[in-house]
Amino acid sequence: MSSQEIIYDVIGLGFGPSNLAIAGAFVDGAGRPSAVPLSKVLFIEKQEGFGWHPGMLLPGARMQICFLKDLATLRSPQSEFTFVSYLHSQNRLSDFINRGSNFPTRKEYSDYLAWAARLVQNKGVTVAYGEKNDTRIIQVQSVVLSTGERVARLTKNLIISPGGEPRMPKALESIQGQGEGRIIHSSTYLMSMEALLQSLQDQNPRGRSFRIAVVGSGQSAAEVVLELHSRLRSVTRVGEDSHTLDMIIRKGSLKPSDDSPFSNEIFNPDGTDVVFGLQSSFARWQIRKEYENTNYGVVNPQTLEQLYEVLYEQKLDEGIYKRTGRLAPEETAKVNILPYSGILSADVHNAAGRRDEQPAPITIIMQHTLTHQVYRKVYDAVICATGYQRKHWLQLLASSNIGKYFDLDSGEPGVAGLMFKLVDDIADDEGIPGGRTPSTGFSTPITSQSSVEDRFPKRQKTLHISRAYRLLPKRQDSKETFKARIYVQGVAEETHGLSDTLLSVVGVRAGEIVDDICAGLNDVGAPKTP
Repeated sequence: MSSQEIIYDVIGLGFGPSNLAIAGAFVDGAGRPSAVPLSKVLFIEKQEGFGWHPGMLLPGARMQICFLKDLATLRSPQSEFTFVSYLHSQNRLSDFINRGSNFPTRKEYSDYLAWAARLVQNKGVTVAYGEKNDTRIIQVQSVVLSTGERVARLTKNLIISPGGEPRMPKALESIQGQGEGRIIHSSTYLMSMEALLQSLQDQNPRGRSFRIAVVGSGQSAAEVVLELHSRLRSVTRVGEDSHTLDMIIRKGSLKPSDDSPFSNEIFNPDGTDVVFGLQSSFARWQIRKEYENTNYGVVNPQTLEQLYEVLYEQKLDEGIYKRTGRLAPEETAKVNILPYSGILSADVHNAAGRRDEQPAPITIIMQHTLTHQVYRKVYDAVICATGYQRKHWLQLLASSNIGKYFDLDSGEPGVAGLMFKLVDDIADDEGIPGGRTPSTGFSTPITSQSSVEDRFPKRQKTLHISRAYRLLPKRQDSKETFKARIYVQGVAEETHGLSDTLLSVVGVRAGEIVDDICAGLNDVGAPKTP
């Protein structure tokens, strides 16, 4: 294992938008007396280069937030890392203004983020690409994926910005390895779909039509259905049966996202203060529940209109065919929306007598959530647009020798699936022994998540988090004090509000974390860089 003598002031795990915003905030503050030297800031990223959701950069897909909610504008409009600065540098500022929309395409926003990533590196911030992370000072170990070399680095402050891990229905996740690449998550859609369809065509000498399922009722699911509907136009088939696209949803219908100005105020930076400052964990849950239709399981109204137009055109063509026997001039895939559908089980069947070159069908057993009727569907491929889970960072801490400072035991199985809650550093408002203690304003209580592994129904961990997104160690003996600082981004929705997993507050949050780091490094008695 190679080791490096330098002790970094800050190491960030991951280099997506959250940590990119952190890097920008460090660069912007480089001239201040309390600034952290950029040479003492490092980010570790497992990808070989910068990339932001490359699997969902669908043609024409637009962002769901205003361009001003970028990496820096709400924190510091004068920053050189704003979206406006990017447009100016690319000689497109006037053109963007003339375009008349506050919502850039995902393609352009991805290019903006890549531009900012190059800029922070040019300013002196180090990014170790192609590595994956495997007390006063924290030792961070990573593996260079291309060579297998292990690297150890030391830091006083660690920022964990894990992003989301693709989440799939358990029934499909358990058989994904048997599906020969035909069960995928929407996060890899663009990288996987062309090869997937080509493979199906190569194994389909008779030219039969394909049956494909898209699981999910949110924005990504709707966009995948529309893109796949267009893509299947070029996939030839034999006979009158068209390709079939089933959209499997648990709700009764697709729902529109609430993008109204009053609802959007929940994503304002001061909305974080409101949520964090609440003394009741139930009140915070109520806010999340009230505003979940701004982000979860909903579809942009414009996208809904496009999808409804496809379904209407489909009904029109069917009506003309029944009346006249005349097929539509351009045959397209048939889209079906299967409402109130819960997935019970799934399997990949190698049917007796099946020709070797034919892919095994994927069978899904579903149940109508209202009538409880059970039915069976068979598909050639399944795309899961079922969101992301944000708990895997717990395993990172639990498997390290610093997990004990946060009551995370590496010897416990299934730590990432544990129920956990973030509570006030002094007392929990739900009945910690000793009675109710007024909040200090530095941390806040929260109830545990409801989407928990069934096999851990009663196991619960208690973590502490500050307003500045810093994990607070449990009370310790004076002989063994943990003084290094660990910050988290994108995993504290329950304490800091719905915006924590979104892009809306990345700039402001980055400033708050950087300010807290600088304040800690300049505290009397804080560990100094050798």
